Amino acid sequence: MPAKHCKRQLFVAGAGLRGTGYPNAWNTIELIRQQNLAEVIDYSQWLPEGTQLWKITEKGNTRAGLFLAGLFFRNAFSLLRLVFRSPARSLTYVPYPGIIFLWLSSWIPERWRPLCICDAYITLWDTIYQDRNLGHKESTLSRALLCIEARALRTAHRIVTDTCSNAAHITDLFKAPSTRLLAFPLAIPTPPTHSSKPSNPSDTKHLKVLFIGTFVPLQGTTVIAEAIHALRNKTHIGFTIIGNGQDAEATSKWLEKCPSATWIRDWQPEEVLEHHMATADICLGIFGGDGKASRVLPFKLYMALAGGKAIITQDTYGTPCGTPAIPALTCTPTPEALAEAIVNLSEDEPLRHELQSKARAYYEAHLSNPRLAEHWQTLLTRSSAP
Repeated sequence: MPAKHCKRQLFVAGAGLRGTGYPNAWNTIELIRQQNLAEVIDYSQWLPEGTQLWKITEKGNTRAGLFLAGLFFRNAFSLLRLVFRSPARSLTYVPYPGIIFLWLSSWIPERWRPLCICDAYITLWDTIYQDRNLGHKESTLSRALLCIEARALRTAHRIVTDTCSNAAHITDLFKAPSTRLLAFPLAIPTPPTHSSKPSNPSDTKHLKVLFIGTFVPLQGTTVIAEAIHALRNKTHIGFTIIGNGQDAEATSKWLEKCPSATWIRDWQPEEVLEHHMATADICLGIFGGDGKASRVLPFKLYMALAGGKAIITQDTYGTPCGTPAIPALTCTPTPEALAEAIVNLSEDEPLRHELQSKARAYYEAHLSNPRLAEHWQTLLTRSSAP
């Protein structure tokens, strides 16, 4: 347990994202404060809640350029505050997206450069060119971003990601030293203990399947929509979909003739998402196939596990180092396989209850905030040692 009066300081800097779209950094800082792991001194320039980077790309080159310019100056201002107000080599947490802050700090001589713990659960190059397919990987812009991000990440004292697979990927792609990579669970607010909604053979018309997420290739939303379309005549199964994004139009043609599907396109406040999670029988993960989709364990599955929900997700995914496979029904990421899995789980009440009972226990044992606090305590203690 951390000392009652902690003298260790942790600075926070950069231009970080917060809110339900990117909650990890803000939740991590709150956890460090609550557990008294360090005295947090915040010099960051937090972006407005609800800022979502995928929406910036839809506003045209001029507005996207203005946003990036603003992001650059926010990071520069935060770095100047840190350099002039903190000791040299100060231990500093850099939330996502930290690439600009780290790149700027890379030009400071090492003896004065802050020791940066970088949140790299998502990397910009991956997000743009692999997750969302927004450009050509071999373009000049792509190669420039790859070089900038590689230099930035190699500057970090420690790089915190979410799974062993992502840690290995960052080492391979950006040539970051593997000794600096860590795979921690995501930080989520203290979750409510949802009582699993009862389901029985005489009342299966209320069976609810829930998907929450951004509509990008990583999520496999078209696969999900095609599976829902294939099950449109299964009137005892209802679907709730929450989210929007670049693949929304490709998805809509499969959902528009599905009376059993309710699609909420606007992103919802945390309490609304929690309500939908609490009333769901089955929660869907991601079905994006190979690449990044096979390396992550998405935030929504943390919430589903914490809430004691039955889960269906694709059969390849990542977990933090030393963490076993999650209790879930898995399938290949195709519409046919997903539709079959949904039908099978909807008709197998004992299996649903088994997955529900195992979910919360798994979360407490491997992904909960007390487990994450142990990881951060070790990291801060070792990084602060003389």
